[in-house]
Amino acid sequence: MASLPIKKDQNGEGESVTLTGSFRSGFWGFSAFLICCALLVAAFAVSAVWMGAGGKGWFSGLEDPTDSKIPTPTDPVQDGDLGARPPTEGTTDESPADEGILQGMVRIATLDLCRSSLGEDYVHNETAYELNVRELRAMEPEPFSNEEGPVVLILHTHTTESYLSGSPTHIEGAIGDLTYSDDPTVGVLSVGEALRQRLNEYGIPAIHCTLHHDDPTLRGAYERSAETVKAYLERYPSIRYVIDLHRDSVTNAAGEPIRSLASGTEAPTAQVMAVVGTDGNGTPCPAWQQNLALALRLQSHLNREGATVCRPVTLRNASYNQELSPSALLLEIGTAANSPEEARRAVLLVGDALAEILKTE
Repeated sequence: MASLPIKKDQNGEGESVTLTGSFRSGFWGFSAFLICCALLVAAFAVSAVWMGAGGKGWFSGLEDPTDSKIPTPTDPVQDGDLGARPPTEGTTDESPADEGILQGMVRIATLDLCRSSLGEDYVHNETAYELNVRELRAMEPEPFSNEEGPVVLILHTHTTESYLSGSPTHIEGAIGDLTYSDDPTVGVLSVGEALRQRLNEYGIPAIHCTLHHDDPTLRGAYERSAETVKAYLERYPSIRYVIDLHRDSVTNAAGEPIRSLASGTEAPTAQVMAVVGTDGNGTPCPAWQQNLALALRLQSHLNREGATVCRPVTLRNASYNQELSPSALLLEIGTAANSPEEARRAVLLVGDALAEILKTE
């Protein structure tokens, strides 16, 4: 038995209640537990009614998960009208906020990268050379020859570079993981073939090399493509122009991939950037000024009548194998966030411009 003090009388003597047997002890303990549970349930019900009536509870200010705009994975992501209205230069496309977009997806920013506000003589010069752009524009390009054999060689140092099919507004994951493919229909191979066909239509003999120079990895691709260029030049001495065709990859400060879009075109068209190498890294490249002059002339043709098809020409210290041929260009056709169709529209304009330069000037 156990005695528990419950109160004291005036003399300080304590009265006691005697509990006998384990049954009574367990009964009263269990009863107390039930009473506590009932009180907790009642308190929770009162708080729920209070919150439902607009009360300011302890989690007020947090978004109610039932009000989420995030759809299920089966809900479609709408493309919007990015192609219908060319973006303002220097700003991203102001499409609606990310309502209806799956959580964790990254927005694609559409941007005009022409930077026409800097003037037509602007060159993104990463070298120590000082340039006289007007004199360079006046330089005559390598003359077109009707001799037997191909005149233009098109190849791809990074052969598996590809684009985003379907023109999505958002992606899940890294853009680089989505834009390398062995499928020639979604990559630079289809763009190079479109350029070859366009030049041939103008009577300019062009051949298209489809060898994979980035197999097994991107490392060493330029060394492998250099051997290809040398082999073609040896086999076809008539080649005067070598075009290494790539696609660019650009992101903004927020890490969003940029889809470059030209203005002044009838349909959504990717933008083009010419990259010219020099001897700044120690590799002799005697014709780099001639290559730069060709790039500047191409830019002028593509950006006529206010169009913004061509981004600023970029001059770099690396040679990019351009020391191997009399006239050579590295062309970035669109970015990884462009669609294959947008890139092919751009390269057809490149073909038109090159034909005009080579045949009439």
